[in-house]
Amino acid sequence: MRVFTLMSLLLVSLHLQADDASITLDRSWGLLLGDHITATVTLPVAAMELDSHSLPQHDKRYGPWLYLNDSVLSGDQLTLFFQLINVPAENREVATPELELRTQAGDFINVPATMMQIGSFLEQASDAETASVPAPRGDMRLLPTTPHELRWQRNLALAVLILSSLIWLAWHFGLRPRHRLPFAMAMFELNKMRILGRKDVDAASRCLHQAFNRSAGRVVINSELSGLWQQCPWLTPLQTEINSFYQSSAAHYFSRTQAEPQGFDVMLKLARACREKERLA
Repeated sequence: MRVFTLMSLLLVSLHLQADDASITLDRSWGLLLGDHITATVTLPVAAMELDSHSLPQHDKRYGPWLYLNDSVLSGDQLTLFFQLINVPAENREVATPELELRTQAGDFINVPATMMQIGSFLEQASDAETASVPAPRGDMRLLPTTPHELRWQRNLALAVLILSSLIWLAWHFGLRPRHRLPFAMAMFELNKMRILGRKDVDAASRCLHQAFNRSAGRVVINSELSGLWQQCPWLTPLQTEINSFYQSSAAHYFSRTQAEPQGFDVMLKLARACREKERLA
């Protein structure tokens, strides 16, 4: 008799320590990837009696399908805000996670799972269509449906690339229009010498002299540079470099000792600076 009484008390205690809660979903069918699901749990006790440490954690994945964004306690209800983060290949029915809560008194509350139907990420075909299409093997490689069209597009792209390259080379090596500003023409000629590896100092000097002469509208010599400043005031900021170029050129061409002219790179730098001023003039 005493044993029977102890067993009855034990069963009653277990029943009190493991009360079940009920759970309902705001929508349990037609769910797709990214959908939000609200699960309402009706508790057998007041929400304030729950131990906060036993509540489900936020920003955590529960099983392969759901992610818990937030939860709210109110009255005798626990509201869980899930998001569907995964879907199967075919429509299927899945269960929400089972939860175990604990009260501040130490009693346990079981939150059972409930079923919901989630949709597939594939387009669902009819039974007749499914039967007529063989299932692909796992080792099957997907090939282009129209290889001829892909080859044609590739050949067209290569042809456009080759044609564009030929036009660019022709444009930069002699077929560009000659109606250009003086220092633009000088830069073109000097760059062509540099690219072809023919850094002829005398040819570069003549090219730069022609640019100054065309800009001034007359032949410019070392002793008459004042006319250049009057005709092309935008060259005044480069007065020191231009004076140095004309002095070096005069010493090279008209001096008995025939001094060394300025280097090709120095003249290229001067032509580039004059071109920048010419562009803004």
